[in-house]
Amino acid sequence: MSNTPIIKTTGLSYYYSKGAQTLFDINLQVEKGSIYGFLGPNGSGKTTTLSLLLGLLNNQKGDIEIFGQHLHQNRVDILKRIGSLVEAPSLYGHLTATENLELYRSVYGVPKGRVAEVLQIVGLEETGKKVVKRFSLGMKQRLSIALALLPNPELLILDEPSNGLDPAGIIELRELIKKLNKDQGMTIVISSHLLAEVEKMVSHVGIIFKGKMLFQGPLPELHSFQEKGSRIFIKTSDNETAYQLLQDHQPEIVGEAVSIAFSGIRQVAAVNRTLINHNLDVYLLHPKENDLEQLFIDLTTAQS
Repeated sequence: MSNTPIIKTTGLSYYYSKGAQTLFDINLQVEKGSIYGFLGPNGSGKTTTLSLLLGLLNNQKGDIEIFGQHLHQNRVDILKRIGSLVEAPSLYGHLTATENLELYRSVYGVPKGRVAEVLQIVGLEETGKKVVKRFSLGMKQRLSIALALLPNPELLILDEPSNGLDPAGIIELRELIKKLNKDQGMTIVISSHLLAEVEKMVSHVGIIFKGKMLFQGPLPELHSFQEKGSRIFIKTSDNETAYQLLQDHQPEIVGEAVSIAFSGIRQVAAVNRTLINHNLDVYLLHPKENDLEQLFIDLTTAQS
């Protein structure tokens, strides 16, 4: 993966009518070849940011560079290299997947064979004469992504693509995104509120809350950033004694267990030895590292 940013914004700010500021100095950086998860609750500024990147909103303050070029100076050339799904595209229910794509193919000016290629990429090549109104929601979403893939983009931007999908559809979408990244070498920006699902597919994360970026970087860095939130839950034959023995680990009594902070898996063995050496029976020793959802909650709660 190259370290060259494919998207770079500097001091990006935006005001809607009546002076309401939505974005505050957003410095987004998306590396080429990454899957970038753009996370934030509804109203945090995700869609506004993505709309600015796609030229759907006029940039008011700050700078946007995509593919190393300034967006406002090279808008047409840049957008030709981007596929996007920000709002649901118009799909014609009485037409087949192939017929829908053919309508858009002429707009993009791509070869006829590209229709069959994108249908295969998204796994809809066997739908034949089945019309779109009979598709499942997951199939419709994959067809929408196929539309975005028609011009063979280098960058794919997806805004909440999992909305409304059932668990099977979410899994299909996840595998498709990973496939596009791995097999097509495509850089992908995906916004979502399904944090546990995002964690399974992204390489980088940006967290936005109330229009401000709280964190940005590789996913492992987020876990390091919040390392203090990792705890071990312990049950012993004498929790009060365990609590006193583990004073160096910020102990807390949580129900019938003792919770302590830890910064690495080797500490688990050391804690176990300490307890056994003091003649305590250890019934439970359970490390619980923060998942993305808990890390997100911790970050946003601190800003509330």
